Amino acid sequence: MKYLYVLFALLCFASCANERKNKGSEEEKEVIKNTLKVMSYNIHIAQPPSKPDIVDIDAIVRTIEKEDPDLVALQEVDRFTERSGKHLDQAKAIADKLGMHFYFAKATDRSNGAYGLAVLSKYAIINSNKQILGATLEVEPRTIGVVEVEIARGKKLLFATTHLDHHEIDEYRAVHAREMIAFLKDYADFPIIIGGDFNMLPDNQVWQYIEPDFKRACETCPNTAPTPDPIRAIDHFLLNGIGLSTFDIVDFYTVNETYASDHLPIVMKLEY
Repeated sequence: MKYLYVLFALLCFASCANERKNKGSEEEKEVIKNTLKVMSYNIHIAQPPSKPDIVDIDAIVRTIEKEDPDLVALQEVDRFTERSGKHLDQAKAIADKLGMHFYFAKATDRSNGAYGLAVLSKYAIINSNKQILGATLEVEPRTIGVVEVEIARGKKLLFATTHLDHHEIDEYRAVHAREMIAFLKDYADFPIIIGGDFNMLPDNQVWQYIEPDFKRACETCPNTAPTPDPIRAIDHFLLNGIGLSTFDIVDFYTVNETYASDHLPIVMKLEY
């Protein structure tokens, strides 16, 4: 009988230890579940539509600061232009005020300066690159800018910003879309998030060149332009297959800021 009591005690101890281990594993899973917040914002060269004669960098900064994103894709960014200020590097000025890293991707010369895209990042930028899109077209050159960041130990991400053609001619956007996808083939091993002003509605036929490789983050996409009463859903986030398997999309929304730009910013919250 004594041995039965000892055996029972040992079994109970093992069972309780296993239960504590399982409970600890569940608690550990909760602890290591992280969030990532990203924003895409066409800043209209920081020129408020209601005040076209001024550049208001602080209005853009306040909008981003209020949301406190980890990564930001910016479009319509000036650098040392006469129209915005020959001493003003907009991407650097915004990044410095927010305490973020930045990368500027020039698309074209404009107003005796440079004009293009930028990425802001709370994480150190490991690598950066860009690709001009539609260089052979007789329209404004477009580009895609990408940065590689490490959002957690051993977990790297490629974050990109782009701005496709604004003309109501799908042929131009189709060229931009195909060239963008071809450029990103070199980064197929990364989870990729693209934020941008795609200048096309969710039912546009040009998405057929993008959707085999990337999916839009929203099913019913909110209107983003023009402010103050947006009627078109043209700003989007896209994720590749690895991105969709890496992240869970837990929220997607526009920021109701109608003064600073002619676009509303879009924000996406992710868990991983």
